[in-house]
Amino acid sequence: MTDRWDVVVVGAGPAGATTALLLARAGASVLLMDRARFPRDKACSEYLSPATTEILERLGGGILDAVEGAAHAKLYGMKVVAPCGAAMCGRFRGGPRPYSFALPRTTFDTILVAAAAREGAIVREGLTVESVVFDGNTAAGVFARSGNGKRETYRSRVVVGADGLRSVVARRLGLIRSSPPRRVAFTAHVADVAGIDGVGELHVSKRGYVGLGPVGDGVTTVALVVPLAAVRRSRGEGRDFRRDFFAELERFPGLAGRFDPRRLVRDVLATGPFAQWSRTAVAPGGGAVLVGDAADFFDPFTGQGIYAALRGAELLAQCLIPALGRLDAAALAPYDRARRREFRGKWLLERLIGVGVGWPALTDRVVRRLAARPDLADLLVSATGNIVPARRVLRASVLAQFLW
Repeated sequence: MTDRWDVVVVGAGPAGATTALLLARAGASVLLMDRARFPRDKACSEYLSPATTEILERLGGGILDAVEGAAHAKLYGMKVVAPCGAAMCGRFRGGPRPYSFALPRTTFDTILVAAAAREGAIVREGLTVESVVFDGNTAAGVFARSGNGKRETYRSRVVVGADGLRSVVARRLGLIRSSPPRRVAFTAHVADVAGIDGVGELHVSKRGYVGLGPVGDGVTTVALVVPLAAVRRSRGEGRDFRRDFFAELERFPGLAGRFDPRRLVRDVLATGPFAQWSRTAVAPGGGAVLVGDAADFFDPFTGQGIYAALRGAELLAQCLIPALGRLDAAALAPYDRARRREFRGKWLLERLIGVGVGWPALTDRVVRRLAARPDLADLLVSATGNIVPARRVLRASVLAQFLW
């Protein structure tokens, strides 16, 4: 079977579904495919930073109404607990709403996929992409296998790789790079976690860190993030982070006694290792681009993944829509430049925080200082919530002042 499309989008998560929605709305013929069937779960913090809400408003199509109408939680800031026990809490300041939404990916992703379909994108579930079709050096579609094992060819003028951390498209294009620190996340849904009070929590120790965030109906997403080396070592010692999930949480002083293992409402999922990124989000020979986690995924500490996915999709659509008649590498280059302008400060801030999290003494010092300066704590948390530009934090030398 051979189809011809303007755009084939591989991966129907937030980045892919939003890209498909915007391009289909502009009149392009769009095929949105995913190997999963929706609704489906993902290992994720399931946190929509405050600025994400503004994107949902821009997307229209009833998406924000659907989010507000679904079971969800609102987070008004973030608390960080250092290895020494010191804690700082920053609030979201400066945006139109002083809170973020949080809801399960089973709900959020399904809302976006349905919205893309309403705009005219054709959605195919249960398709596993195996490789990229090339005409010379230019990407020209994908090979995919359906659930019955049949291999099919889907030709297109452009391929959008939105297939996440383990992106097949990025690997086939030779664009993937990795860098330290390398970590793995284990996430679960747990009901009735004690002490949840309207802010997200991050607990840092020498072993890694744990993130907590309510997602509605009394359920909290709990994410345990540990070094890849620790995961490999545990296998040799007969331990398993999935099986021993709650025992590992008890090792964090600020978390001991807050969980009842009998209240696990979704099995523990894993993702990683990360950080992973591409030097360019545009295929050198043209015909393909990357968006969302397929393009870069550093450390989930700041919880910016969904925001970056949606904002990246907006930037990509702004580039692709006027270029649909001439989709060569030069026509796609503006997207790469736009991403660099938009995310440069975010990338730097994420990397600095990622390094700091792996340096307990530094984390202790920073948290102690920020606990005494709630104004700066608000500034930093608002930057990680994408309300305040990251460059403002860096320009103000907040990090330099407290890290060194």
